[in-house]
Amino acid sequence: MAKITGIGDFLSPQAMRKLDMFDLRSRYVVEGFQAGMHSSPLKGSSVEFTDYRQYAKGDNLRNLDWKVYGKTDRYYIKQFEEETNLRVQVIIDASGSMGYGSSQDELTKYQYACRVAAAFGYLVIKQQDSLGVTVYDNQIRTHVPPRSGKRHLRVFLERLAENEPQNKTDTGKALHTLAEMISRRGLIVLMSDLFDDPQAVFNAVAHFRKKMHDVILFQILDPVELELSIDRMAEFIDLETGEKLELDPSSARLAYKQELQKFIDEARERCQVMNVDYRLVTTEQNFEDFIHQYLDERRRMSL
Repeated sequence: MAKITGIGDFLSPQAMRKLDMFDLRSRYVVEGFQAGMHSSPLKGSSVEFTDYRQYAKGDNLRNLDWKVYGKTDRYYIKQFEEETNLRVQVIIDASGSMGYGSSQDELTKYQYACRVAAAFGYLVIKQQDSLGVTVYDNQIRTHVPPRSGKRHLRVFLERLAENEPQNKTDTGKALHTLAEMISRRGLIVLMSDLFDDPQAVFNAVAHFRKKMHDVILFQILDPVELELSIDRMAEFIDLETGEKLELDPSSARLAYKQELQKFIDEARERCQVMNVDYRLVTTEQNFEDFIHQYLDERRRMSL
């Protein structure tokens, strides 16, 4: 990609104005450090009361409940549920297959993922939450832990731009490693074409869920990959291995689409079982429209 000068290299002013109408929240309890709008299991001084416990030496006397003392003749401390910031880790597959684009007028899958990531990044930083990014192929290539602030958004965008799709993919290996690196619960946004061993991929996704992360999974495909809409003999080249295959797509289209649909249905079902928020998107769909539609759906689901 070209040198990054700002968020405008990824998002139009109109897209940013639309994003200003939304916020991004976790569906679960999260952990963090700063004051914000997201529930945290950490006990601290905040606005929402959750429970009592008996007074212990060293506790802040301001949290004593004198009404309870009057009724029980015992000292009890009020505990509160701290409102804290959300930690969002955007994870992008940058293996060779993500470099595919069927038309010069369309974005490659990696370019599309970067623009969706930029929209999430803009939104997260705007609401004063923490943003991180991980780019991987057969291993973790780039990893930036979550931080907040407009300067950090620039770093986030630069890390997206400096990577190009290459190498074989090993999603399972990369995600298992990353799951062990992230200690605090938060929101995981994973973008990939999922062209990998399904069992390994979803075992790794389950690793994140086991650690109580909220997970969003965007499967990004090119429209030609979805429909095999080529009407002539063609040479297909595996962008990760270089393997070549000459094929008449019309003779294989039906079987191909059946297998692909089976794969997509399995991905959707596994995500549903794990309570992972799954979406399939193709690069022909305007990415700004897609992200606005997704955020609107997520907002309505949380009402």
